[in-house]
Parts: sequence; C-alpha cells; structure tokens
Amino acid sequence: MPDFISEKAADNLAISLCILLAILACRWAAEFWITRTTDGIAARQRRFTVRAVTNMLLAVCLLGVWLSEIQNLVFSLAAVMVALVIATKELLMCVAGALLRFGGHLFKVGDRIEMNGIHGEVIDHGLFSTTIMETPPNGLGHAGTGRRLTLPNSLFLACPVRVEAQPRQFAPHRFTVTLEHPAPIAFALARLEAAAETALAEDRERASRFHRLSVAKTGVEIAGPGFEVTLATSDIGKLQFHVMLYCLAKDARALQQDVTIGFLTDLASVGDQQPAKSKVTDGWSDLARKLREPRTNAA
Repeated sequence: MPDFISEKAADNLAISLCILLAILACRWAAEFWITRTTDGIAARQRRFTVRAVTNMLLAVCLLGVWLSEIQNLVFSLAAVMVALVIATKELLMCVAGALLRFGGHLFKVGDRIEMNGIHGEVIDHGLFSTTIMETPPNGLGHAGTGRRLTLPNSLFLACPVRVEAQPRQFAPHRFTVTLEHPAPIAFALARLEAAAETALAEDRERASRFHRLSVAKTGVEIAGPGFEVTLATSDIGKLQFHVMLYCLAKDARALQQDVTIGFLTDLASVGDQQPAKSKVTDGWSDLARKLREPRTNAA
C-alpha cells in the first residue's frame, strides 16, 4: 500500500468497491428480469426507474462511507480560506473600495475631493490606490501645495468622500465674523450686508445663471445666489455674524477678506464718531488697521 494512502482510506476504498459491485450486480439482475417479463415502452420505463434508484442508493452508500473524510477535507479548505482572507484583508478592502468608487460614481480624475480631513485634486486612481495633488482646506486658497498623496482605496469604505467645487465653479462659501467689542447690532448687520453686496456685485449675473443651471441639473435646492447673513452669539456671549457668499470657488478667500475688512473698517469709523467710547473705538481702529496693513504691503 502506498505511503500517501492511510489505512482508513484503504479500508474505505475496499468497502466502496464492494458496494459498487453489489449495486451494479443488483441493477443488472433487475434489468435482466424486466426485459424477460415486459417488452416495449413499459420495459424502458421500468429500466429507467431501476437505474435511478440504484444510482441514488450508490450515492448514499458512498457518502456514508466517505463522510468523515469529506468533513476533514472541508475543514481543511475552510481553514486555508480563512488564513488567505486574513492575510489579504487590506488588499481585498482596497479592491472593494475601487469597486465602490466605480459602481457608485464617487469621483473622476480632475475632481477635487475632501476625505478624512485631506483635500486634493484626483490625478490618478487604480485598483488598490488613488493619487491626489494636495490642496489647502477650504478658505485657504485653491493652489496646490506641491505634495502628492497616495491613498489606499480602503478609506472609501470607512470615510465619507466630499466632492468640492472646481475653482471656476460657483459655490456657497461660509465663514463667521466674531466681534470682540460691543457694536450697534442693526448698524453692524446693515454694514455687513452692504459689504457683501459690494463684493458680489461684479459676478452677480453669472452667479445667477450658474445657480439656475445647477438647480435644474441636480434637482436639489442650493444656497444662493447672492449672500446670507445670520446673527448669532458665541459660547461666551460674543456677537457673531454667519455669512454665506455665493461666489467663484477660487475667489472665495479674497472675497471673505474684502467683506471682513470693509465691515470692520465701517465699524471703526462709527466708533471714531463717538469719542465717549474711547476703548471701543481704539479696539476697532487697531483691528481695522492690522487688517489693512498686509493688503497695503502686498500692493
């Protein structure tokens, strides 16, 4: 007996051979008896029934003989599959992320995305990874930092992916202005709205057309066009103005600076007309002067 065949397997082979010969002999005897006693279609039908019964009986008998060996084989295959899955889990998750990106149409090359605090423009994507050119966070400009990031596709399964507006697309830009010193609320609100109106006056018509097209394309209401100013307070009671500007994404930072500087300059000029409130006036004047200085030096 060869070394690679165990004693139990040899016994099972012998038993299986005996069962096979016995069942074949029974089937031959039954078919011989049927052909002697019946002719025509009835004989063929009975012969088919005999063969089906004997084949089923043979399968059951062989399964009973080899059941323990089959169980051992299944357990071994299961262990191998589990080990293989554990060893290649990260690669499988990357492939699943690639399938999610392709099937869900998450983004394409050229889109700007934000994922898990990482901002960048997609320059390449494959089965296991996606390469982006890093960009600063919103409000800090749109020019690339010069760094390339390679992200595993498995991140798409764990983190939400946000597709940002392209630099030449209009989109809502939100920021907050917090006042350190007291100010007339109605006047401050009016001056901030006037500053926002002035900043957006140049692209008002283009922004309106783009907004209509975007709403018609997506079928979802989008903030804009124009601006919105909402009054609120901070956790420590400071006056806050939440501003939304519907503008070109590449101009958002500059427009935010223009609106903020214009607003604080107006507040400082009002304070200059009220000498009784010298501390408030000095505070606004210093803040407005500090905001103007970098722009003057840059010019």
